[in-house]
Amino acid sequence: MKYLWTPPALRGKGYAKSVVAGSLLDARSLLVKRAILFTGDNNQAAQAVYRGIGFLPTGEKYGLVLFDEIQA
Repeated sequence: MKYLWTPPALRGKGYAKSVVAGSLLDARSLLVKRAILFTGDNNQAAQAVYRGIGFLPTGEKYGLVLFDEIQA
């Protein structure tokens, strides 16, 4: 899962929490041992979802660099 967005009319019903939790359960079934979730500092709704499934803020800032695929 890359991005998650819930239409305003469907927010507050637990759909996002179910999707994130389900994705994590699927990952665990594939023997994934670690998951990192990102959200903006001001995105209180996403932070509440993540806390609701057991994640805690790290207080650290991360950067993400994507490299183009190397052509052999």
